Order: sequence, then structure tokens, then C-alpha cells
Amino acid sequence: MRRFLTMSGSATVAAALFVVLLAVADPVAPVVLKTTEFGRGPTVVLLHALGSGRMVWMPTAKKLLAGHRVVLVDLPGHGDSALPDPFSLEACAEALDQVLARQKPDSTVLVAHGFGGLIALQEVKSHPDRVKGLMVIDAATRSTMKVPEQQQRFFFQALDTRYEDVLKMMMTRQGRDTTQGLEIYAQAQLVPPATIKAYLKAAMNVDASGTLKDMKPAFLFVGSARLWPDTTAWATVAKQLGYEEAGPIATRRIKDSAALIMKDQPDSLAAVIGEFAARAIAAKK
Repeated sequence: MRRFLTMSGSATVAAALFVVLLAVADPVAPVVLKTTEFGRGPTVVLLHALGSGRMVWMPTAKKLLAGHRVVLVDLPGHGDSALPDPFSLEACAEALDQVLARQKPDSTVLVAHGFGGLIALQEVKSHPDRVKGLMVIDAATRSTMKVPEQQQRFFFQALDTRYEDVLKMMMTRQGRDTTQGLEIYAQAQLVPPATIKAYLKAAMNVDASGTLKDMKPAFLFVGSARLWPDTTAWATVAKQLGYEEAGPIATRRIKDSAALIMKDQPDSLAAVIGEFAARAIAAKK
């Protein structure tokens, strides 16, 4: 009996110690995002779209080098950046925050394309003092796919059973033409399917439009001609992308461009980024 009590007591102590260790253990650290950094001057952090990679920005980044420090970032699960486990858009934003935390907040702007814009909005909501300005390109504040909740499981099933078909349909339609659409699709094929699926599932019911109200950093929406044709009013685009309740926001449209706007119009895009960065950084808090 004494031996049984001793063993039971030891087991109890061990169990209690394990619980204590769990309680004081450090939280799961954010994944480390891969970056490419060069240049000097005010910092411009460039974040790509879903299914792309940081080097897609190079044509525009080269145009910014004369007066800026440029930081190219791989989204979580893309290129050389790991996917958070468990996955969430908040975890992606926290990973981005580790990059921004290394920059000088008073001279840094964040430029995010497509799905990267949704991650950027999450980050600015949680850490509004990290940057002086946020510029998004063709970025929605919520899913543009209107799929009722009761039907979403069918979409997810299709995503699992017909992944390549769904991916090709999504990516090729973003191009300026068929050739560019296939280029975008080929790039997306290099990203693990688990990454694409995780983002799409997480974003299905997210709405970040409220972040725009009383946003502390300066904000600019830039639209490509593919997403925002010159025959379409901003009010129509705003409603489609979830900006209709944000109130007046600054917008720019770049002609002759599509999802690869940073390659289609590097000079025009770099000029817009440079002007925005100068204005945002010069503004008083």
C-alpha cells in the first residue's frame, strides 16, 4: 500500500509539473517570412498576391531603388516562407508584423497586392503604428465570391476534388490576355495546394472593411485597368470589393494593366508608390 501511494504521489507531482510547464511555456512563435532587401532611403515593403512570390515585384522595385529602401516579402506558405500551423489570417498578419517591426515606423509604407492586401489590413488593424501608409492594389476587403454558408461546403469539396480546374479558372481570368493569364496560373502551380486552399477557406467569411474607418496610417487604393475599367465608376468597384461603407478614400487607376501590374506598368506604379510614400511619411501624426 505504501509503495502504491508513493508511486501515485510521484505521478501526481509529475502531472502537476507538466501542467505548470504548459502554462508558462512561450506561445507559438510566428513563422519567419523570407525577404529580399536592398536600397537606401524611406522603406517600401512590397507584399504579393495569392499564388505569386516576392520576386514578381522586381520590375517595379528596380524603379524605386533610386530613392528608397525596398523590402520584398514572401507571404506565409509562398516561396521560402512557411505556412502557419494552425493556419489563420491573423497568424499571417502576425508573421508580417515581425517584418514590419524591424523597420523604422516613421519612414515606412506598406504596399500590398490582391490577397496580400487583406493580410495588410489585418496587420494595420492590430498594429496601426507600424507604418505611415498602406497602399493596396486590386485588393478586396472581403471575399468577392458570394457563396452562402450552406453552399460553401460544396465549394470546398470542389476545391479538394477539382483543385487544378478551380485554380486555373481563378488565375487565368486575372491576366491582361490569355498568355498572361497562363503565366499567372503557372506561377500559382508552384505554390503548394495546401497553401492556396488554406487561404481561400480562411477568407471565405472574413470582412475587413471596418478597418478602413478611422484608419491611422494614410491609405490609397490602386486599381488595375483589368479590375477597374475606365468605363466603370469607382462606386461600382467599391461595392464589389467592400469599400462602399468606408467613406471617401483616395484612389488611383493605372491604365493598360492587369494582375501583373508591377510588370505591366513598372514606371507608372513606381511613380504612384513614390508619391504616396512621400506624402504619407511627410504627414503629421
